[in-house]
Amino acid sequence: MHFEQDKQTDFSVVIKSRGKPPNPWRWEIYRAGHSRAVTQSTELFSTVSAAKKAGDRALAELFEKHLIS
Repeated sequence: MHFEQDKQTDFSVVIKSRGKPPNPWRWEIYRAGHSRAVTQSTELFSTVSAAKKAGDRALAELFEKHLIS
């Protein structure tokens, strides 16, 4: 994938219920205009806020890795 020319605003973290309690929540990163996630967590989280916090960190790392500004 070529991310170099994309802007940070073209990406978003979405939290989805993909598992069973007690840890049903997973973060997924999407690029605008695409229906498939760029990446998603392998870990499931017990709360939406924990998944969001981890997803935001993963998005920041994605930007650093691909030098997206």
